[in-house]
Amino acid sequence: MDSARALADLIAFFGQVVKRVFEAVEKLGTEYDARSLESYVEQQMRALGAVLLETALRLRMKSRAIPHSLPCDCGHRKHCMGKRPQTLRGVLGEIELQERYYYYCDHCKAAALLGDELRGETEFTQLAEDRIAQAGKEGAYGKAAKLLKRWGIIEVAGSTIRKVCVRLGGRIRAALDRDAAQQLVMDLPPEDHEACLYIGVDGTMVGRVDPQHRRRKSHNPSRKVRGKTALKNFFHEVKTLVVFSTNRAGEVLRKTYCATQARIEEFREHVNAESAKRGADQALQLVFLGDGAPWIWKMASELFPKAIQILDFYHAAEHLWSVARAAWGKHEERIWAWVGQHIKELEEGRFEEVLAALRAVSAELGKPDQNLSEEARERDPRWIAHRTVGYFEENRGRMDYPRYLALNLSIGSGVVESSCKHVVGARLKGPGMRWDEEGAEDILALRCQDLNERWDSLWPVKATA
Repeated sequence: MDSARALADLIAFFGQVVKRVFEAVEKLGTEYDARSLESYVEQQMRALGAVLLETALRLRMKSRAIPHSLPCDCGHRKHCMGKRPQTLRGVLGEIELQERYYYYCDHCKAAALLGDELRGETEFTQLAEDRIAQAGKEGAYGKAAKLLKRWGIIEVAGSTIRKVCVRLGGRIRAALDRDAAQQLVMDLPPEDHEACLYIGVDGTMVGRVDPQHRRRKSHNPSRKVRGKTALKNFFHEVKTLVVFSTNRAGEVLRKTYCATQARIEEFREHVNAESAKRGADQALQLVFLGDGAPWIWKMASELFPKAIQILDFYHAAEHLWSVARAAWGKHEERIWAWVGQHIKELEEGRFEEVLAALRAVSAELGKPDQNLSEEARERDPRWIAHRTVGYFEENRGRMDYPRYLALNLSIGSGVVESSCKHVVGARLKGPGMRWDEEGAEDILALRCQDLNERWDSLWPVKATA
């Protein structure tokens, strides 16, 4: 009886939708232009879809026997406490879950819901959360809200997009922390073993505000910061990992990422976990690309003792440019000639000649002033040259580029460097952007989840009766 009545109601509603569409078409050129007409038809189709889905879900639950209790993980039973209807917001519009039952365990206080499969983490459907998070991870929240509305997907505020991204990003981070703590070891079948797997680590700076940013602002409706100091703006490093493989022609295949502001110890665990997922222990050849920071090589030696360590050629060349510009300022011809000559020497394996040239420039500039602050040292030509000499001496064993090229290995094709721009810079380094730690971490987690082709795992299938 319920099914027959529901079907009759659906047919009647469908007739109304068809009638409205035909009436709108008759008004093309007067009340509607081509764009507005198609938009109106789209709205009607969404409304029809919402009613159809809502009815189908209600009938599905009514056709089933609703149990009086469900088993609980504690060994006791969750008892049915009655219906708990809820209206969800989805990409089709509002959908009312009328046949939604609440279960509660008196022993461990655990709760469960039956008939709740459509709901995501909040008052939205899973698909709506998917679309909202996709928009939020790609652009500023306010801009994302405008685009979602313009595309006819869903109308939400920028603050709502942020809340959804924070909730989903936090869930990803918790899962990554569990993986890191478990120290995963993947046993891949032989056919899935990578011929050559690369692990690259780099870092980039993002704008941050002090940890009290949200709390202090929320306590003050006028948005003026009270207290001894104003909000502190500063820059913080985001450590970025990229794991990628290549074919025999040297073409880059699948890439996976991890990016975080965490301390080195925590980042180290994430590097180990992501590398294990990609089968680093079973790769026929493992290569570690780094920018020269001592902590990176320490981590590489401890986690991947059999890996070939290569100083990313991009960073080596970048240091040569820094020395040339510090020594000769605006003399572009001399700078280009000097850098071009020594980059060629690096490519040809004439490391000692490059090192001798750097030592000569350092000697010409003179001894560095030990009394300068760290900030001043970063701009002082003498310190720049002095530190670059040390940088090349420390990485001598990782700069045998002719040998790496002879083995058909990448010496830094830009994959590592571009990962910082692709994962971090494209979203977190927009004009005037400043992030608190949690907000940045959540967006980074969402972006990596999508780039790693693991986005769908955010919405595991819910158990049904």
